[in-house]
Amino acid sequence: MIRSTVGSSARACVLVASVVAMPALATGEATPAVVPPTMYSVQFVAAAATGVAMNASGDVAGTSYIDTGCGPFCLPPQDTVVWRGVQRIVLPQVPGLTGIYVTGINAQGWVSGLAGFPGTATHAIVWKPTGNTYAAIDLGLLPGTTYSEAIGIDDAGRAVGWSGRHDLTGGTPFVWSESTGMLDLSAQGFPLDAPEAISPGGAVATVDTWYRLGDPTSIVLMPPAPQSFARGADSMSINDAGEQARFLVNIGPENLIYLFRFHHDDATWQMLSPSGSGHLSSAGVGSITSAGDVSATVLSTAVIAYGPDGTAQPLADLLSPAYQGGGSGAIVGGGPMNSSGQILARVMIGLEPRVVRLVPAAPCAARCIRVINLQMRGRFIPGPAGPGQCTLTSGENVVAVKAVVTSENGVRLGGVRIDGRFLDEYWTDRPVSAMTNAQGVASFTNRGICGVGTVSFLIDNATKGARTLDRTTGVLAADVIPAS
Repeated sequence: MIRSTVGSSARACVLVASVVAMPALATGEATPAVVPPTMYSVQFVAAAATGVAMNASGDVAGTSYIDTGCGPFCLPPQDTVVWRGVQRIVLPQVPGLTGIYVTGINAQGWVSGLAGFPGTATHAIVWKPTGNTYAAIDLGLLPGTTYSEAIGIDDAGRAVGWSGRHDLTGGTPFVWSESTGMLDLSAQGFPLDAPEAISPGGAVATVDTWYRLGDPTSIVLMPPAPQSFARGADSMSINDAGEQARFLVNIGPENLIYLFRFHHDDATWQMLSPSGSGHLSSAGVGSITSAGDVSATVLSTAVIAYGPDGTAQPLADLLSPAYQGGGSGAIVGGGPMNSSGQILARVMIGLEPRVVRLVPAAPCAARCIRVINLQMRGRFIPGPAGPGQCTLTSGENVVAVKAVVTSENGVRLGGVRIDGRFLDEYWTDRPVSAMTNAQGVASFTNRGICGVGTVSFLIDNATKGARTLDRTTGVLAADVIPAS
């Protein structure tokens, strides 16, 4: 049954295993409605990278390449990392297993994932924070199985996943904690279904059910998908109350997947986007929050659907115009949204997507700093190889930037510290800082390897005393193609 986006009196029955009704998480007064943000600003995380998961503190787990200065002439190593504030912490590999992959991060910074090449003898892994580093914990295998994978970890430190056999003759879901080790969930009375998502409070979603860890009487069978759709194991997310964001498969020749919100209170499905994604585009659920807000990627475009009943709209429509200069502004990936309202996303800065946190932003009214102009010039300077020749050792790009800064009243501001970074279409991420002069102008120069395509400049912050950078207006991102 599909819930109308304008409200419906139709209801469907929830099928319950072991019990006849689901208890509410809490009773009392209704939670006050929260007004959704009207604009987001960019908080840079990484350049050549992919973000997978984010917790309530804004810590991000994912992968990234290190700039070794080789530009387009090599492929530098890729690390699996956690970004915590300004720290980039490389997760340790697991002895005997090649490759590591992350799937989740909880409020305490514990990371779930797997080690080994997917499809072979992988082991579920949890990385435990130890100061400014991490220690890898190999969760092992359940008896009679040949591989395991952890799909997520809740805020109580419970990781869930699947321990199975490559010959498909057996397997079982598991839950792990540091105190209990890996336990067979099916032996505790839970369904013999693979966990697909876990909420911060330990609600688990499978293709056919959802339940709460520690309570086998909480098992709820999912209602049938709406007409012409089927449930599948495509990307999904669940919140503590059991509300879910899922892609349902259209039963048709192309089997496109469509984004839906599942309302646990009346067991209805709500279609969030009329656009179906196929194999030539990217799609995935970022998260569903306690308010029912859904972040996702549909047709390679990031979307947000505010709860409890809002439908999907492009996140780019809510991006501050200050970040939409040149080739910047498109948002090609929508990841999880945390309790602070930050959204992990991939935003085009120049001609490449960058991993960022999208942060709710409001206009500054007093004691403001505004970057009203951002001018870039780029020049290719040939080296010994001759005119027009670009190699690793011959030729360079010289890019100059001027930022013009005023108050909210248009008065030029001297003594403002501008923090920014140079980026290109490869690996470069060079942070720089400068002070504005008496005319409110700050200048930056970058000399770098040639052949890197468009060079971009992103302003991260501007500070002077109690003044605040207005991220809702002006120009905070620009780009240039260095020419001879």
